[in-house]
Amino acid sequence: MSEVSMSGTARPSGAEGAMGSGYARHSRIQHRAADYGMPLLRRALAAVALPERGAPFRAADLGVAAGTNSLEPMGAVVEGVRSRTGEDTPVTVVHTDIPGNDFNTTFATITGSPGSYAHRPQVFVHAEARSFYEPLFPPAELHLVWSSIAVHWLSRVPAPVPGHIYSARATGEVRRALREQSRSDWEAFLTHRARELRPGGQLVVLGGASADDGSSGADGLMDAAVAVLTDLVGRGLITSEAWARMTVPTWNRTREEFLAPFAAGPAAAALRVEEHDLVTLPDILFDDFRATGDVRDFAERVTAFFQAAFLPSLLSTSAPAGDDGGTDAVAEAFADGLRARVAADPEAVETHWRVVPLRITRL
Repeated sequence: MSEVSMSGTARPSGAEGAMGSGYARHSRIQHRAADYGMPLLRRALAAVALPERGAPFRAADLGVAAGTNSLEPMGAVVEGVRSRTGEDTPVTVVHTDIPGNDFNTTFATITGSPGSYAHRPQVFVHAEARSFYEPLFPPAELHLVWSSIAVHWLSRVPAPVPGHIYSARATGEVRRALREQSRSDWEAFLTHRARELRPGGQLVVLGGASADDGSSGADGLMDAAVAVLTDLVGRGLITSEAWARMTVPTWNRTREEFLAPFAAGPAAAALRVEEHDLVTLPDILFDDFRATGDVRDFAERVTAFFQAAFLPSLLSTSAPAGDDGGTDAVAEAFADGLRARVAADPEAVETHWRVVPLRITRL
């Protein structure tokens, strides 16, 4: 899921970026990250205040993307609620994402997957196309909220990163502006969820994170992408103006940045952090490469992951509106270049994403 609009002339607000068309096939890394949230989700389901007998349990999945990584957690929600009530308590699940998300794919995944939670009796599936940095539900509507690997996307980018595409490489005023945007977005997210959750409700968030020094564990991969893009500029496939605007619109917060709103302000009065951690993920693609030695397969999989997760946001600035042919040519050239660079030096792009899992109670 991506939440972004570029400020000023850098990017039109209508160009909010959704995940690439291959996201469902190439989101195994995000799925692995979500594994670290499942224990928190199960404890949230054991602690959440249940509805009165016969009333529906209302859950929200914020940042659904293609829906692939929502099947297991929403299945756990249905099972967790009914294990406590001992009956087929009605469960409504609302999947949200920005308007640019491919909800056709989302619903094809959720309703078409064998064993999907959506096939169970008295389960009702809905969607809402709106940013989670805005209000999404009426006050006290929800019992539980789940959001996995989504809140690192920014609602807007205050300025592109000079000479790079990644916020971890920003310095000076640009870095301060990105950090401030992240702070504002996170506080907005928490303020809206505090209003929408019922007392005793639970919020489980897995947020893309960084170490205390600001490194996300993916810096080498982003440096490799920059080298490829720079080459495309030199070949005339990307204009220098488009290159100057290119930004992966994310900010991976430190654990301190995640926890700061709970020390003072509106979130502190309404929400309590029950559990939190900082987890460094294994590089499952690199581990497979170590086992097989197949560098071409590794390069293909790394490139496919990057294309699905980040390339749509980058290339939305690389061609004039309606010039799909130009954008397609750039995308193809970028993929060829990244494959070659990864194959030439696979160790340089070994990636260990960091995640902060949080379980939060509405007071």
